[in-house]
Amino acid sequence: MALPIHRLEWTVHASGVSDIDMIADSLSWLIGDEEFVDVEKTQSYHNTPMYIIHAEAKKRSDARRSLPRLGKTLLDNLSKSIEERIDEENWLHLRLKLDDLVCGNPTLTNPHDPCESVKGRVKLEVYPGDIVEEVALRLLTEAAEIATRKGLPKIPNLDDAND
Repeated sequence: MALPIHRLEWTVHASGVSDIDMIADSLSWLIGDEEFVDVEKTQSYHNTPMYIIHAEAKKRSDARRSLPRLGKTLLDNLSKSIEERIDEENWLHLRLKLDDLVCGNPTLTNPHDPCESVKGRVKLEVYPGDIVEEVALRLLTEAAEIATRKGLPKIPNLDDAND
């Protein structure tokens, strides 16, 4: 059965001194295609340079290929806190530690953790009569099975990203 997902989004807010190319490469690896990554340069409230790096899989097929890249362990941990992560519009929210992602090891964090993070949103494919939490659990369970079968996450070659 296909994963019940409509789309997947990742966003990072980074300062002007951050390694933007490394962050963009990490999001490219996570989303599965560098074409899905957009970098916007802007200014902070105090006029210092700031970047918004956004990766988005708008098609279901792209989102279905991308989600298992998180790996079985992370997806299993995510499934333990489904109720508090789903909003009224059927988005599943999560945050990853940016430093761990850049090292090729995506790990969950929480909104109150002071580390830099990658904000993620997963639009669940929910239809009338569906129980949202059950759809989310099925999505995460099936994505974890795919991750196990494919040996994901595969750590990216960060040396190539630095060349």
